[in-house]
Amino acid sequence: MDEQSLAPRQRFPRWMLAGWMATAAVVGFHHVPTANASHSHTGWNQVHIATIHGNDGPVGGGSGPGSQDEEYCVMSSTSALPAATIAPFIEQTLAKLAFNIIWDGAADWRVDLWRAAKFCNQYTTAERNRIELEFRVAESWASLCGGEQYACVTAVNPVTDSSGRHQHYMYMNAHLKREQMAAMGDRARKFINHETGHLVGLKDPGYYGDCMHSVMHNNLYLSYGCTDPVWHPTSSDFVSVRNIANRAN
Repeated sequence: MDEQSLAPRQRFPRWMLAGWMATAAVVGFHHVPTANASHSHTGWNQVHIATIHGNDGPVGGGSGPGSQDEEYCVMSSTSALPAATIAPFIEQTLAKLAFNIIWDGAADWRVDLWRAAKFCNQYTTAERNRIELEFRVAESWASLCGGEQYACVTAVNPVTDSSGRHQHYMYMNAHLKREQMAAMGDRARKFINHETGHLVGLKDPGYYGDCMHSVMHNNLYLSYGCTDPVWHPTSSDFVSVRNIANRAN
């Protein structure tokens, strides 16, 4: 199943994030000299949602998302886990747990997440193109994500940041497998939070030993030597996202 079968909108050009999330460690041993962990994209092409640099509404409040906030919708293409079941769990994971383990409010509220009132595929194309983020659930994303065991994100419509120093993206989509979400426990939250980390600019481990206390470098990367079971964003993640938002990464 490809992306176009799930979405009426067409946003081009698109870019695939090369950091895929495995349900089991499958990447072979690859050793490079020890270096500091690279936690966020740097240089010209920075893979994060464009709105992360701004906040134009009340901190943690208001009646709806502003143009610099991140609205997201949820959809499912499998009857085994309908959107009505998984969407409240995704919202809880992102925004309704303890403040120190959720993405909502990160980077001094530059990350300000608002769940859309309807599921992604219930909007017209024009309406849907006003929503920055999508969380999509399917039985498999093998053709899109590069393998049966993977979840991934896609970044769509690159634009130049107002600083002129980097490119980021108008829209981003997280592609999650039904099997990863089915139990709706900490393992599912680990995948949701990891892929959301990609949406706001964080990277997977880049080499063996590239591990830190981070939902991006946890024990789903055992083949990289990472053993931390953490399922939620950590203080390290929040610092990195603040640096991205501040254009200091």
